[in-house]
Amino acid sequence: MKTYNNTIPKTQSGWRINWPVYLLTLCLLAGSLNTSAQVYPTEYLEEALDNNPGLRAWKAKHEADRKETNISSALPDPELSAGFFTPPMERLMGNQWVEAGIMQMFPWFGTLGKQKAAAEKRAEGSWHQYRQERNSLFMELTRLWLQIYEKEQKLALLAAFKETLKVREDLIYTRYGAGEQRTGLTLDLYRLDIQLADFENQAEKLLEEKKALIRSFNILVGRDETAGVKTPETLPEAGNTDLPVYAGEEAFAANPRMNRSQAGAQAARIQKEVSRLKTRPMLGVGVQYSYFAPGDAAMSQMDGGHMVMPMISVSLPVFRNKNQASRQREAFMAESAGFQENEQLNALQTEWTQLMAELKNLQRDRDFYQNQTQITRKTRELLLTAYAAGDEGFDELLRIQDQLLELEWRLLETYVNQNILIAETERLQAKNIFE
Repeated sequence: MKTYNNTIPKTQSGWRINWPVYLLTLCLLAGSLNTSAQVYPTEYLEEALDNNPGLRAWKAKHEADRKETNISSALPDPELSAGFFTPPMERLMGNQWVEAGIMQMFPWFGTLGKQKAAAEKRAEGSWHQYRQERNSLFMELTRLWLQIYEKEQKLALLAAFKETLKVREDLIYTRYGAGEQRTGLTLDLYRLDIQLADFENQAEKLLEEKKALIRSFNILVGRDETAGVKTPETLPEAGNTDLPVYAGEEAFAANPRMNRSQAGAQAARIQKEVSRLKTRPMLGVGVQYSYFAPGDAAMSQMDGGHMVMPMISVSLPVFRNKNQASRQREAFMAESAGFQENEQLNALQTEWTQLMAELKNLQRDRDFYQNQTQITRKTRELLLTAYAAGDEGFDELLRIQDQLLELEWRLLETYVNQNILIAETERLQAKNIFE
């Protein structure tokens, strides 16, 4: 078994300081004291806007809905009719060969304007649907990005703890003094090797999980699956602990889900008025043209000619049951849209309340893990001293080392999860990248 030189300096009391873990922990704590804004993978978001097929599909849907406004405000197509008489129709003016007419129908006054307004609201709703899908994509990218950061930091912590364990071999030889008590020496060295192998296995699993997260992230962005992903060095203070437990409607004024429901309710109310106007008569204006060839004088027919006759027509909405059912249907649709708007507000407030509860619990966990980490570090230093003096076994030292690593990981997870939840609150309020 190879021995390692003791390169880790000692404090005045003789305790060794694990500088890699110590410095990494300081970085994490420095991140917790950083008061900068929430971090996001902004350099990848523009790329996702251009490449993500789901977003492009919703954007195309919105463009299609925008064209509907031009369709809804247009007059009905004019109707052209024509007839040919074979043999010609014998009339007083002569023999009629051709008859043609064109008619343009006009909806009741204000109908086209209302239809356009309703279509504009529906197009506005599809824009907010696009915003909602975009924000959901941004949130998923942020979640994956922060989870990649978490895996990288866990790997760094694991590597630092591995280095710490390697120098423990020197401590083992120091305790047993030049090969005396060979059984105890061998057992402790075996325990050390087992622990190092366990760390190596955990590192391989973390690397595999990190690769999967990077692939998922790149697929959503529209990049090569194996492309590298840059993550922050530290996370800022996820400390919006002053957020209200209850949020009113004004907190979600910019939320696309709320905006879409509002646009849908407005469109339904306008469509209700359109339904009423469509039960009114439609007025048609047109012209009819006829051509007469010279007729038979013996039959008292005239020399023929051209005849133009203005025409008007009126539609008769006489089917009362149909018209009444149409108006009632739109009234129910408007009522349904109003209830959906209220339901959307309730859903957002429920999500907000749950997020606040999770944030409070994460804050408690963070405080708990910070306190437990400090106590466990002190316990480890005492155990190191006791082991060197022959008062404690190496297995107890390994157990406390595992416990400290677990606490460091849990503390890291709370920082990451707090940042994810803060991003969720900003998504609900349509702030920052979710504007």
